[in-house]
Amino acid sequence: MKFWAGKYRWLFAVVLFGLLFFWLSPVKVVYTMDYSLPYKWWLWSEIFFKVQKGDYVEFVPPVENEYTKGKILVKRVVCTPKETLRTVGLNYYCNGEYLGMARTQDSKGRPVVPFKYEGEIPNGCYFVMGEADKSYDSRYFGFVCSNHIRAKLFPLAKGPNLDRFFLVGGER
Repeated sequence: MKFWAGKYRWLFAVVLFGLLFFWLSPVKVVYTMDYSLPYKWWLWSEIFFKVQKGDYVEFVPPVENEYTKGKILVKRVVCTPKETLRTVGLNYYCNGEYLGMARTQDSKGRPVVPFKYEGEIPNGCYFVMGEADKSYDSRYFGFVCSNHIRAKLFPLAKGPNLDRFFLVGGER
C-alpha cells in the first residue's frame, strides 16, 4: 500500500497541520524545567500583553554568565517602572514591601555578587524573582528590560514533572 493512499494521507495532513499551527501560533502550551517556580506547565503568549506586577515573563537574561549562558528564564515580576526599589544589606524592598533576600554564595559555595539599587525603576524595566530562595534572578543580574522579554506566561499546572526525561543522566 502506498503511503499517500487512504487514511495515512489524512493522518499525515493532520499531524503536519498540528505541528505548523503549534510552531506559528502566538499562543502555546509550554513546559519549563525552571526549579525556581512551582509551575511546570504554562500558557505562553507573545502577543497582546502588558507586563504588570505579579505577571510571569519569559526573557533572555540581561547578562551572560555560567548561570544564564544559553538559557531562557521564567520569573515573576515583583517591581515595575516608577516603583521604588531599595536594597538594605542583602534585603530587597519594592515601595517599602519586603521582596526577599540575596545570598553571597551560590548552591556550590561559590561567591555571587548581589545587585544593589536604590531609586525608581526605569521605564521599560522590571525587577523579577523566582519563588525559590536559591533562584538566580534580578537580585543578582539586575533589571530585565522590555527588549529582553519574549512572552508573558500564565500558569496552568504544577505537574506532571517531566524534567528527568529532558536531562542527560537524569540530574540537574
